[in-house]
Amino acid sequence: MKTVLLLTNFSETSRNAISGYLKVYLKHISEKYNFILLNVYSQPKTGQGQMVKFDDVLEKFSLQDLNIEYNYFKSFPGGEKLDMKMVSRKGDLVDAIEHINADQTIDLIVMGTKGSNLLRELLLASETDRLVRLSKNPVLVIPESLKFTRPKKIVFATSLKECKNKEEFSKLIGIVKSFNAEFIILNIYKEVKPPVAYFEERMKKELTGMNYSFQYVQNNDVAEGITGYMQQNKAELLALIDRKINLLSKLLRQRVTNKIVANADLPLLIIHE
Repeated sequence: MKTVLLLTNFSETSRNAISGYLKVYLKHISEKYNFILLNVYSQPKTGQGQMVKFDDVLEKFSLQDLNIEYNYFKSFPGGEKLDMKMVSRKGDLVDAIEHINADQTIDLIVMGTKGSNLLRELLLASETDRLVRLSKNPVLVIPESLKFTRPKKIVFATSLKECKNKEEFSKLIGIVKSFNAEFIILNIYKEVKPPVAYFEERMKKELTGMNYSFQYVQNNDVAEGITGYMQQNKAELLALIDRKINLLSKLLRQRVTNKIVANADLPLLIIHE
């Protein structure tokens, strides 16, 4: 059974992201999932004598608010069937996730991000950026301005080098299949279209039974090519496989024009190699 980690800091942003995903799950996904509703709180800087008292208070409030969120999500139509447990942890978010992952494999992390624009959040080196970079698990990031619904069209942006590891590509395929979405494998090349016959043949073996296509677009700016394609084709989710020297890094580190950044309001799925 798959395990999905739902991150909450009790904000409207995290509630909206989790709500959107759970409603999609309840309506469209027949496979049984385990859900973990996680809140990680940090210790304020105080004198040593006050630390224990603060720990007790913070844990109490964390558990109280987790219970409120739990009951809210359970109130959705069909929500009583959700297999969900609450976890409250003190400390660092990435460390807390690694600790949970040591006990059971996390198949997907769902989180919201504050701000109307996901690429801007990532560029600003936010907590979202840190989790996306350091987490070993697939992460679905949903911007607060977006009402998440089942993505009917998912674009996987690739440099054609990310799919050497079948395990990571299989994770991506599994998530795409769970949404029953059209799967578009997109390569943005700068000048000359790269040889693709071997790549396509290798990928087709993993795509049996799916509605998929390969698309190749020339553009000297990778970010502009990806976001432009997403907008023109009304795709609802962008997927990337993150490597050490990767497309994500290029996408986030290069100068992205204000026009492109302002329009990049989309959920992002990151799979790590």
